[in-house]
Amino acid sequence: MNAADVFLSLDGRLDRERWLGGVALLVLMIAATHAATWQAAAHGLMDGRTRDMARAFVQAFALAPWAALDWKRFHDIGRPGSLALVCPGLYAASRIWDAPALAALAPGHAAVAAALSWTQVLVSVWLAYALACLAGSPGPNAYGPPPRPFKVAP
Repeated sequence: MNAADVFLSLDGRLDRERWLGGVALLVLMIAATHAATWQAAAHGLMDGRTRDMARAFVQAFALAPWAALDWKRFHDIGRPGSLALVCPGLYAASRIWDAPALAALAPGHAAVAAALSWTQVLVSVWLAYALACLAGSPGPNAYGPPPRPFKVAP
């Protein structure tokens, strides 16, 4: 399995070790971007708006590979890959709900916003547990054969 298969394909299954490695790489990339843009802004090399735009760009860039990782990991535990879209969907719903035009018109806006926030937290905890802790289906399942065992090259 090559990097394009791991980060860009929705086909097949992904074992826990490769999923953890891919997630760690994406987290490292996002953290490095935050550190670099923080330093650049602190030294006057970019303003706050440019810093935020750079961070948003990197996070948006990481969304497709992260969704692919989660999609295939869900396949490995015998669940539909579309479950990987739950967290991004909740995030998008909360951003839309917080739009000023909608916030001004919606009754009970604060209560719904709080419910969306708590739902995001709970779903994120469930997602982390399901993908990081659950073992993959033994043998073939509806999404393909089990991934090859993870081996470290000598």
